[in-house]
Parts: sequence; C-alpha cells; structure tokens
Amino acid sequence: MEGIRRRFKRLNDRFRLVILDEDTLEETASFILSRKSIYIVLSSFVMLVFLLVYGAFVLTPLKYYIPGYGDVKLRQEYIRLNIKMDSLQNVLQANEKYWDDIRKVLKGDAQIQQSDTVSAEE
Repeated sequence: MEGIRRRFKRLNDRFRLVILDEDTLEETASFILSRKSIYIVLSSFVMLVFLLVYGAFVLTPLKYYIPGYGDVKLRQEYIRLNIKMDSLQNVLQANEKYWDDIRKVLKGDAQIQQSDTVSAEE
C-alpha cells in the first residue's frame, strides 16, 4: 500500500525542461512539467490522432477499402446473384441427369425400376 502512495506522490513531482541554443547556450524555452501532465498530454494526443483517423474512415469513402465493409446495396445484390447461381446449378444438374437417362435409354443400358405399388392386374 505504501508503494502505491509513493507512486501517486511521484506523479506530482515537478521537473524543469530547458531548451538551450547550442551555439550560444542561451535559454530558448523553459517548461515546468510533472509526470502527470506529460501523461495527460500524451494521452490526449493519442486520443486526438485516434479520433481523426476514425473520423476519416467513418465520414469519407475510405471505409469502402476496409476488408469486409461494403455498401448494403452491393451486398444485397451479391446475395441475390449467389442464390440465382445456386438455382442455375441445380437446373443444370437436373438437365444433365435427364440427358444421361435419355442416352442410357437410346443405348439400351437403362434399367427398369419396379414400383412398390400393386398393379390392378395382380
């Protein structure tokens, strides 16, 4: 518990940042900073950059370049075309089976299937 208190007290310790001109050793700027103020400034800067990047993607057409993100109309069109393609594949398979059965009948390779129903003649 004592270590935590010491850390919080150290956040308020003040430091002086002095910027000197290297040629003349003249003081150009001087700042009094604490660890807490540096943390607040850096956190604010990171949040500002994050919000700017987020805003750029949300409010501009850049969002369409994100993988998985697309226009709702394009997605609906994609789903419609995918369903239509599946239906056409089913029709194509049914037609191929039909023509295979016709070829078998013409070659004489067709097997007659007996139905399970009882005919009237029996």
